[in-house]
Amino acid sequence: MSKTLIRLITLVLAIAMVACLAVGCGGNGETASTGSNGGSSNQGTTNNKEPGLDGIDKSVNPEDYRGTTVKYVTWKDPKLNEDGVAVEKFEKDFGITLEPVLIDQGDYVKTIAAAIASDTQGDIFFENGDFPGSLTVMQPLDAAMLDLSAPIWNQALIKASTLGGHPYLVDCISNVWTEVDICVYNKAIFENAGLNTPADYYAAGKWTFDNFRYAAQQVTKLGKDYVGAGLLGEAALGAAGSSFFTYKDNKMVVTADKHLYEVMNYLCQMKADGIARLDRGGFGEGKQGMALTNCFGLKRTGYFTQINPDHLGATYLPVWKEGDKQCVTGIYRGWGLIDGAKNPVAAGLFLRQYLDVNNYDLEATFHNQEVANFFFQVTGQYSENMIYYHGPDMCKSTGLGTYFHEAWNSQTPANMTGYLDSQLPVMQQMCDKANEIIEKELAQIKKDFAD
Repeated sequence: MSKTLIRLITLVLAIAMVACLAVGCGGNGETASTGSNGGSSNQGTTNNKEPGLDGIDKSVNPEDYRGTTVKYVTWKDPKLNEDGVAVEKFEKDFGITLEPVLIDQGDYVKTIAAAIASDTQGDIFFENGDFPGSLTVMQPLDAAMLDLSAPIWNQALIKASTLGGHPYLVDCISNVWTEVDICVYNKAIFENAGLNTPADYYAAGKWTFDNFRYAAQQVTKLGKDYVGAGLLGEAALGAAGSSFFTYKDNKMVVTADKHLYEVMNYLCQMKADGIARLDRGGFGEGKQGMALTNCFGLKRTGYFTQINPDHLGATYLPVWKEGDKQCVTGIYRGWGLIDGAKNPVAAGLFLRQYLDVNNYDLEATFHNQEVANFFFQVTGQYSENMIYYHGPDMCKSTGLGTYFHEAWNSQTPANMTGYLDSQLPVMQQMCDKANEIIEKELAQIKKDFAD
């Protein structure tokens, strides 16, 4: 795929996104408050008409930040990986130095909190499943001076991360780091056996959990070394419109309802029948038919580095039953400001460029052209059924519970329901503790923006 074609596809998707902004996002948060001009009444949301600076407040003069440094706190050096080309372009175009501050991913929030206490914190926070604990070390995006009404920004995430009228996270449409959940499959396995592929089922309007199970059964029958499917538990739940926890109206609530129980029992039975296993398993080794995973699997540097690129296919997640709306689900991921960031405006300039897909070498990013096309298709959509899951986040943020979404793998069909019942009080305790964090941040917002 040529760079020119990819850029055109991205532009078309961005335009389509603008037309859908009024759709909503399933209630995962609130929109930023708006002023009389239609933009946000908060700082950094006016429309920018200067070429090449869409997404940045028109009052910002990038030259004011030339010669300064932005500190990006992460655990993977962006200068040494596929994002190196984007970093290099940013530094060359703006004269701003990007300094990676590398810390352990497992102690990400804790380490940043210690840096804040000693006034040595960085500028940019990478939200990768730490909410709401991440609120303890973040500040709203107001100081970044971004124009959040610009079509390049992912409005679903802005809405989902808005707290007390102030957005905390951004991402660009079809950013290469977007990890929307999908179904990948081994085309060679299906085609050589004469089986309908997941994409075939989807095209016929028949891509349901029952046909997902049937396809897994057919692959498993090919031989003892074959596995039907690997399941990322929260992706499977999200596909069926379920999640253990939901963040809505500035509160985290337990949503382990009757339907979630049904889905968990369904997955548990698939595992008991020997046609599904936890996570992505050995998909990249060529003996697994499908995996419910995320878009990172489409990249050459992603989960499946061993797979024959020509064998990789991808389509949407299955729906629970025929006629259901297609759900879009994924990890709660985005980029924001660390509390007390020293160079927030320059950080905003960096994020605008770093998250823009057009600043990457896309010809070297994906396994093949087909999955590249699908990546832009699935990440360019704005869904009213978007489900951000918070299971692992809640465990990290509260120090309670376990990965409930993986219980189908450790329990039997006979005790699945009983186990979930026994964990409901723990889930509520987790929500209570998480909401204390959220309420504390809401109080801080009210204090900081009292004027």
